[in-house]
Amino acid sequence: METMILQLYRDYNAAMAVDDVRVLDKLLATDFTLTHMTGYVQPRQEWLAEMSAGTMRYFTSVEERVTVTKTATGWQVVGDNQVAASIHGSGRHTWPLRTVLTIERQTGPWKIQRAVVTMY
Repeated sequence: METMILQLYRDYNAAMAVDDVRVLDKLLATDFTLTHMTGYVQPRQEWLAEMSAGTMRYFTSVEERVTVTKTATGWQVVGDNQVAASIHGSGRHTWPLRTVLTIERQTGPWKIQRAVVTMY
């Protein structure tokens, strides 16, 4: 099971790195939120819409470290990646980002419920 959860994390990062909102749409729970390093909690549809519009563009996500932990309700994945992106016209920058994913299953496949991103 841990291998499958790790692959879900990697699929999330790969889809994000190429702005593939169709894949992300399948991986994210309907009530998914992304907490940015600024502290802004962004709803799923808003984030995907910004990616589709090009106001949030991701270029690469290079994994450095990742841990997978079983929780009472699912899984937690903590990953450190070097992420190259252009956010709201900022130009292309690379940030060392720690992403904490909460992964749960209500019905059907495991889905990403929440992502919290900080710098490391």
